[in-house]
Amino acid sequence: MSGDLTQVASQYAEAVIEIIEESHKGPDAIKALERVHGDLKVIAEIFDTNEDFSLVLNHPNLSPEDKKNLLLKTFEGRVDPVTLRLLKLLAERRRLEVLPYLEGPFKTILRERMNVVGAVLTCAQKLNDSQIQDIKARLTEHLGKKLELDVEVDPSLIGGMILRLGDQVIDGSLKGKLQVVEKSLMSV
Repeated sequence: MSGDLTQVASQYAEAVIEIIEESHKGPDAIKALERVHGDLKVIAEIFDTNEDFSLVLNHPNLSPEDKKNLLLKTFEGRVDPVTLRLLKLLAERRRLEVLPYLEGPFKTILRERMNVVGAVLTCAQKLNDSQIQDIKARLTEHLGKKLELDVEVDPSLIGGMILRLGDQVIDGSLKGKLQVVEKSLMSV
């Protein structure tokens, strides 16, 4: 079911991005896209942390009009007008169940449009800012694209790091190397 919702969310995300790009130009479009992305991220967090909110918005006995009014009271003046229009549209079309799934596809499409690659670097120990900037600069140069790098710490790696670039995983961790050695020893 969530795969279907993600696909529907992707279609809505694409449409919202196109609307913003048609109504804004240059830096204004980028700012508007970033605002709407921020709104969608907050809305996804609300769904994740407030189960009651999700239950009310998806309750079958609450009319689409009541759901729309609840969303207006909750978000009007707090989110970008484009986000508010999207919320109203989803309520009217009885598609509010896609709300928690919108942020991911929106972010992916936005990154593609802005020629940005998202990456996650997982390290055994915390890196300082200089190390992070050095890694980011080298990856940016290698990829030829802007890079959004999220850095995580996982002491279970023992040493080294793991880089996730989209579907690609580069495991340079000591834990990963030990697992390879263990696997080869087990096959002997």
